[in-house]
Amino acid sequence: MKTHLLVFLLVVFSYSVPSLAQERDSSEQETKKEVYDFILLSSRYQNAFNFLGRDFGVDIGLISTDLMYYFNSGIYFNVSAIKFLQEGLPWQYGGTLGYNKELGTKTDINLSYSQFLIDGQSEITGIQDLGFAQATFGWEWGLLYSNIQFQTLFNERTDFFINSSHSRYFEFDQKLFKKITLSFEPKFTLMAGTSEFYRMGGFDLTNDNISDFQKFQLLNWEAMIPITFGIGYWDLEFQAKYINPLNLPSFDESNNRFIFGFQLSYAIPIKKTKSK
Repeated sequence: MKTHLLVFLLVVFSYSVPSLAQERDSSEQETKKEVYDFILLSSRYQNAFNFLGRDFGVDIGLISTDLMYYFNSGIYFNVSAIKFLQEGLPWQYGGTLGYNKELGTKTDINLSYSQFLIDGQSEITGIQDLGFAQATFGWEWGLLYSNIQFQTLFNERTDFFINSSHSRYFEFDQKLFKKITLSFEPKFTLMAGTSEFYRMGGFDLTNDNISDFQKFQLLNWEAMIPITFGIGYWDLEFQAKYINPLNLPSFDESNNRFIFGFQLSYAIPIKKTKSK
């Protein structure tokens, strides 16, 4: 059975930058301050792919590698290479251009556009040329950090999604072996949207009402807990999440399931000077 194997990989690396906008007298002597750009390298393994909370009834692991450059202005770009761990499936490549900014002490926004391509031919229809745009507003309101995200998937047909995530960050005061920072961040996410993406998966749609794909409805909820060990500019993160797909059509054999993975990342700071 043909299945849709698109995986969205968007790495968002937040770095707080204070506002530097101010007026200066022309006679004022120009001063410099140190700022940092970052290069972020990461590799990830996941025991099973999922797309909008759907695994389509198959178990296919994946590995990915990402390279991001994050400017201290908040602009970033990321390139990724994704390999599904099943013979005959091609490599998938992605590129992302985005902008991340703190609006205040407790709010932030993130805007991005991603383009995904595959290497060569694939039996899976519809994944040769995909675009993905998102806008996220986040709010730290005390007990939780919450965000609402608006997403658009561009393919032969366009899908629209809204999801909301709620998390709480915890970090142990004392370091393990006096070197390793241990942190974790439980998160709950609920997603709703349209389902036109089913048309590009090669499914037999004859027995289903395909007009339902245009309806805006709940698609999934998931609960996740990542545990991170940090030392210097290195981070090793272990993830466990439970995914519950909702409003599945009759041909979709996706199951409620646990998914496990880990990611290793390294941040390289690049010191620069900036006039103020």
